[in-house]
Amino acid sequence: MTNQNTARHEELRRNGSFNHRAAAVRAGIFTENPFFDARDLVQVKYEMLRAVEQEDKDVSSTSGDFGFSRVSFYQIKKEFDENGVAGLMPRKRGPKGSRKITDGDVEYARALVGIYTKPQIVAMLKSQRGVEISKRTLERKLAVKKNG
Repeated sequence: MTNQNTARHEELRRNGSFNHRAAAVRAGIFTENPFFDARDLVQVKYEMLRAVEQEDKDVSSTSGDFGFSRVSFYQIKKEFDENGVAGLMPRKRGPKGSRKITDGDVEYARALVGIYTKPQIVAMLKSQRGVEISKRTLERKLAVKKNG
């Protein structure tokens, strides 16, 4: 592996588009041509979509040749159709933020502090705003964060 390839693969790792399943890519375009790099996940996805769309290849066998399942092909195609090439970039996995309580809910609860007990505020959040949280979660959300 050349230094140029090493640097490129490190950049792919940094930006989250390194294909850890590159060994599963059996498509001829990646095995016969050094321009195509099976470790570049975006390139692999794009070439898979292109092969099916432009070369009228079968989805099941083509997706397998590119290291994906048939179901994954359709998910990738949907993302590409909706977002273009940017849809081929892997997304950060896991929760994207608080799933139980919004900033508005926290402000609502803050307005009740001093008037009601924390268990009462938790009950009011549930009955009036449909938010189920524990007393401890409420305490954490109401805590003033210190800078530094």
